[in-house]
Amino acid sequence: MKYKGNDNDPSKKIINMTGAITGVVFFTLAAKLLGFLREIVLSGYFGATGISDAYLISQTIPGTIFQFVGVGLSTCFIPIYFKILYRTKTEVNAFTNKILTIILIFSTIVIVIIWMATPTIVKMFASGFVGDTLYYAVWFTRIGVLSLYFSTLIYVFNSYLQANNVFTVTAFSVIPNNICIILSIVLGARCNIWFMSIGSTLAVGLQLLFLIPAVKKLNFRFAMNFHWNSEYVKDFFSLMLPVICGVSVNEINTLVDRTVASQVVVGGISALTYSYSLIMLIQGGFVQPIVTVCYPQITDAIIGEKWEEAKVILKRVSGIILSFLIPTTAGLILYSKQIIKMLFGRGMFDQEAVLLTASALSFYAAGICFVGIRELLSKFYYANRDTKTPMYNSMIGVSMNIILNFILSRYFGIGGLAFATSISAIFTSFLLLKNLRKRVFKETFMIISVVELIKICIATVIMVVISYSVYKLLNSENMMCLLIAILLGVVSYGMAGYILKMDIVNTGLYIIKKKKQSY
Repeated sequence: MKYKGNDNDPSKKIINMTGAITGVVFFTLAAKLLGFLREIVLSGYFGATGISDAYLISQTIPGTIFQFVGVGLSTCFIPIYFKILYRTKTEVNAFTNKILTIILIFSTIVIVIIWMATPTIVKMFASGFVGDTLYYAVWFTRIGVLSLYFSTLIYVFNSYLQANNVFTVTAFSVIPNNICIILSIVLGARCNIWFMSIGSTLAVGLQLLFLIPAVKKLNFRFAMNFHWNSEYVKDFFSLMLPVICGVSVNEINTLVDRTVASQVVVGGISALTYSYSLIMLIQGGFVQPIVTVCYPQITDAIIGEKWEEAKVILKRVSGIILSFLIPTTAGLILYSKQIIKMLFGRGMFDQEAVLLTASALSFYAAGICFVGIRELLSKFYYANRDTKTPMYNSMIGVSMNIILNFILSRYFGIGGLAFATSISAIFTSFLLLKNLRKRVFKETFMIISVVELIKICIATVIMVVISYSVYKLLNSENMMCLLIAILLGVVSYGMAGYILKMDIVNTGLYIIKKKKQSY
């Protein structure tokens, strides 16, 4: 495939996005691996003790409180930013300072409330804490909640940078954060326990420091701005409230899933948690970076009323997501038992736990493609300054999920709960697409080319046949045989994609060629 055209050509924008996606995915995965290492270090030094419980709760409380606001900030900032940009470039920095001022004041109020009522708040999250565990949890929380000042700036600066097509620094900044937390845990264990909490708070500040040079490079200077009676500020918060409601609904769904799981079988909550963590690793490590990079591009096209460009970007990005998620789905279903055994099958995690968790993983995997597409389509609505439709969609999905939980758990056990989540994702993604075709494009619109979808499916079948044949030929369930089979599956998928001339392979080859020419 040959790409020609000027800088406004959608195909060229896709190529630029693909290059940015590669860097973001790399740093995101590195950060997630460090996050996993952080948990290992914590468990290694403190095990399952009162100190570790107190520390984890102290990190959970500010994270939970600010998660709703953070998601709203990162989602709603970019559409308003581009709206201002298309009208007058001079006010974008003023708008950014207004939002920063409001959020910093909000953070101060939250911090004061938590400091005044810390014991009560800790008891809400961990009612069983008493004695030293409660004491450390209270003071760890008081120290940890100060990180909200850094978090507010990080959320806004990340959105500001992404709106200006700066992505890798936002993904990279999480890496020093995790390294600092790991060092603080080690110092807390070897020197003084308070280093652990203080270091984890300063780690968020360190993450912010890595963003400031990039923000300054864009000629942004922070200054408190109290002129909030603005059309753009009102638009921002009118968009933000439905997003927060949508996040709240999803949290309720998670709570219901775990409640039902506890009634289905002993160890059900653990099986759901472990299997879902793998799904979230894929979503957070691959799908989220892709959506993050394309979101400003889609927003720019929609605000500029370049609908054909928006359609091209949406279709091509959908192709990139499905090119990864369809073979991933096949691999997770095919090797669910082996993957769970390799990652968790040791100690008290016996064969029964492996089978239980593998069942949940298989059913979760069945809907992972649609979760990815739903995430992308939701961003399309957000870019169109419509946050209510995704909120209503989320409510429908959660209601459907809860009803199916009680029905499917009778037939499939824990797997039924995961299957309910997948069916809900399938239904809501089609619902979002139907509304998009009806309300936005007013015409028949396919999220991905049928020919491209067939190519992906053919390549996936070839991958499965070769990978599983090799695995059976090796006739062993050890980790090395599984890794060899998976590696050959990945190679065969890439070769099949090259032969079939899949878009993602052609784009990748084009980028490599351009890189070589630049050297």
